[in-house]
Amino acid sequence: SMAFLETSIDYLPQLSLMHQDARGFQHVITHGVDVKAKGLVFLGSIQKEKEPSDSSSKMPAMKMPPKHDRLKISRIDGGSATLIPIPPPPSRNSSKLGGVVILGQRQVTYHSTAEGITRVVPIAPSILLSYCPVMENDGNATPNVLRFLVGDEKGKIHLLTVLRNITPEGNGDGRVTTLHFDTLGSASASSALVYLGRGRVFVGSQFGDSQLVKILETPVPVSGGGNDEKKSALDQNTYLRILEEYTNLGPIVDFDLRPCINSASSDSASRGKVHGEVGELGKARDQHRQSLVVTASGVAKDGTVRLVRNGVGMREHAAVEMTGIKGMWGLRRKFSHDDDAFLVQSFVTETRILGVQNAKDADVDAMEKEGDTDDDSEPEGGVLAEVRIPGFKSMKPTLFAGNVMVGSFDLLLQVVDDAIRLVDSETLEMVTEWTAFSGDGDDDSDDDGVPSMITVASANESGQIVVALRGGTLLYFEVNCDGSPKLQRLGVVCLDREISCINLNP
Repeated sequence: SMAFLETSIDYLPQLSLMHQDARGFQHVITHGVDVKAKGLVFLGSIQKEKEPSDSSSKMPAMKMPPKHDRLKISRIDGGSATLIPIPPPPSRNSSKLGGVVILGQRQVTYHSTAEGITRVVPIAPSILLSYCPVMENDGNATPNVLRFLVGDEKGKIHLLTVLRNITPEGNGDGRVTTLHFDTLGSASASSALVYLGRGRVFVGSQFGDSQLVKILETPVPVSGGGNDEKKSALDQNTYLRILEEYTNLGPIVDFDLRPCINSASSDSASRGKVHGEVGELGKARDQHRQSLVVTASGVAKDGTVRLVRNGVGMREHAAVEMTGIKGMWGLRRKFSHDDDAFLVQSFVTETRILGVQNAKDADVDAMEKEGDTDDDSEPEGGVLAEVRIPGFKSMKPTLFAGNVMVGSFDLLLQVVDDAIRLVDSETLEMVTEWTAFSGDGDDDSDDDGVPSMITVASANESGQIVVALRGGTLLYFEVNCDGSPKLQRLGVVCLDREISCINLNP
């Protein structure tokens, strides 16, 4: 195993390596990485001061840490396989070179040569396979506590806590004082762990199904475990709840091919009919050709026997009864946002809009629902509720909706059967409109005959809009933002047939 230590920018990058000697003892040693020389500066070597040969180089010269601070530890716990770098203490008077946590089979060790500290916590014999840091994105991290999730070969998830000598006021030398190793519960044997925030962890497994689990604040009884007196309290209770599982057939250690269940009956029925139809016989032969694959999948506690048959599978995540929908579009509240805030639903005679409702979305004008006053059970992340965008036509079916960014104007676009509307994303009020019965007034081609209804529309985020009128007329618009947003018609094409589909790629 190897890991880069967190160091000051004055030092060369420090690479810690775990190795085993001829007698079977394991050691950890650290070398410097000289990027300019493209080589290693070994632990025992003395780095010579080099004169700057190039006056144009503005990069500060980096050096090796003092020899007595370079990380090194001998004869660590046998079977150790993983190094976790720990950042140096935040104190200005402390060392600028971090330490390392060593995950062994019988103990977890923290060592920092610069601080002269070694901390050890014993653990039950196990092989630790994976780890990940636990970091929230809310900015409320405590500097005196570092947390890591660790997974072993039995599928158990542990919480490793590193405590530092730092007071809530920020005083203290910041040195590591204590290690804690607590078991949270069991999941699939993890090959990789990823902490997603809010207590959710993705458990990636090469030995069974991958899982999405949630860390609970209080333990709950293990489902299906019973009350076995031989089991400890940790085995009867768990801090983990499985939210979702992702099927993994591998590794397949053995398999067998078996005929499908209905193949034999279909085959015997076809043989018993003397005057059977040719189509039925062919169907029976096709069914007989299909086989069922019986696999021995997984390893150890994740081992399963699975039945696999070729075909098309669909997995339903959620279902909402809502009849009459003709089209749907997702809208972002701001063009720069990553997540959608509105779901525009077009029905036969109207348009409805669902919006994400939570404590932070105070600007959304939500419509009150009858009897919906229970706010205590609101799930994390918000829920979808019906909202209103004043600038949208709600009594017309929507043909297209999307976000548009032209210059400094952040707009929402709606196309209905008789108008094109641009809405300010901040106020949600309409700023300009083009109707099929009034024209746009920006060109000299308004005498194209009797105006007609819009049947198909498409647009892109740069402000290009194409609409088709009944009768085969195609109109091209652009959003012009000279002073204020305007819809400018730039082209008209009359086709011989009706237009049924339009796609305007970015």
